Amino acid sequence: MESFGFKYPYFLLLLIPLFIYIYLYIFRRFERRLTITASSSDILKKRESIKTKTFPYIIYLRLLSIFFLIIALAAPGKNITYTNIKNYGLDIMITLDLSGSMSGEDFLPNRLEVAKKVVLDFISKRQNDRIGVVVFAGNAYLQSPLTVDYEIIKEIINDIDFDSVEEDGTAIGDAIALSSSRMMDSKAKSKIILLITDGVNNCGEIDPETAAEACADMNIKIYAVGIGKDGMVEYPNPAGSIFPKRKVLNQFNGESLEKLSKITGGTYFRADSSGLFSASMEDIDKLEKSDADIKVYNEFDDRSRWILILGISLFFIEIILKSLFYRKLP
Repeated sequence: MESFGFKYPYFLLLLIPLFIYIYLYIFRRFERRLTITASSSDILKKRESIKTKTFPYIIYLRLLSIFFLIIALAAPGKNITYTNIKNYGLDIMITLDLSGSMSGEDFLPNRLEVAKKVVLDFISKRQNDRIGVVVFAGNAYLQSPLTVDYEIIKEIINDIDFDSVEEDGTAIGDAIALSSSRMMDSKAKSKIILLITDGVNNCGEIDPETAAEACADMNIKIYAVGIGKDGMVEYPNPAGSIFPKRKVLNQFNGESLEKLSKITGGTYFRADSSGLFSASMEDIDKLEKSDADIKVYNEFDDRSRWILILGISLFFIEIILKSLFYRKLP
């Protein structure tokens, strides 16, 4: 972060007597002009030369020189503050289910939109953590590697929709494996996978428990959030909004998600309402706090050199003009 300022601002107090002197000098000069009275018969008219006309203004070079020298003493420049994060607090892979069941309207407007909103709120509370995004349905897809650019992550999450995946289904094992692979070389003090899903693993090449055991070996915790109400859930009609909504029995296996979390030392949360979903994410935020090694550095970029040169130059210009050009007045 950069901001303009002065390294020694107290020197600017010297401008006060300078401005007082300038005011009094101009005022006295104007007053003298008004008080000068002389008739044309008493004074021989003499044509004024350039020297005569300009000599009264030579003092302004000195005043400008003093002004710039005072500014140079105050040392204007830019205060530069930057933060060095030696060790990031956490590595978090957000692993979000985009299967067709996430269009369920037991959460309004649907499960996916509520999940996106709650995840965005979660990200806004994090500091100094690296965050990545994986989405999954029938396959798992990396949307963003681990980064501290939260604005980019938020844009990616806002743009996520059901068209972000090609094949429907719920490949939880593949999603966990892809998320953990992005943290294999991580040196973060803590690594977690935030798994948000509303379904049961029904496709993919990797078994969820096998993927969870691999995470445990890499000290990666899985925090699983199972969303959706039990029973019949309304879904949009594929034929269009003008047709009646269809009702589908929600299939959910909370025991499986809880087991995945326990294998890795994480926690499982059940969220059958928007309020419980938000509360679950808040609990995760409290459980996993950042512990980053942060150092703040302050530097000052001094810009007074050219102002000092200008002030000294004006000083010597005045001396040279008085010594040569104004040496003899007509």
